[in-house]
Amino acid sequence: MPIISVGLLLIAIAFAVVCCYLAFTLNRLSYNIRSLGRSVVKMEEEMNHITPEISTSLQEVNHLIDDTHEKLQATDSVFGSLEDVGTSVQSLNEAYKVKRQALDDAKLEEKLNLAMKGITWSEAAIQIYKSYQASKVNKVNQQREEVK
Repeated sequence: MPIISVGLLLIAIAFAVVCCYLAFTLNRLSYNIRSLGRSVVKMEEEMNHITPEISTSLQEVNHLIDDTHEKLQATDSVFGSLEDVGTSVQSLNEAYKVKRQALDDAKLEEKLNLAMKGITWSEAAIQIYKSYQASKVNKVNQQREEVK
């Protein structure tokens, strides 16, 4: 019988320990739930404050997106013009290639020589004109010195 008494005593002690643990756990749980309730109330207040600001921000973002869309549509014509320029350059390049292939080296050299002669004579004319202007300025300066 004493073994049964000792067993019952151990069971009673174990039951008391489990009850204390459950009481402690339930107390912590109730504290956490109260804290959660306070947090939810604070969150609702902050959301009531933040929601109009978010709404305003979304309206501004919508306005910016519309503005950006309009500006992108305005640039479509620029890109169309650039495409036309590219097409023109490509056509010019193809025309040059055809003309270049039709022109042999001797004819090309002859035309280049004519261009070089033209450049040489134009440089000579410019030099003569500059020397004429310089002599004219010198004569005017000499006349001024004689008058003094």
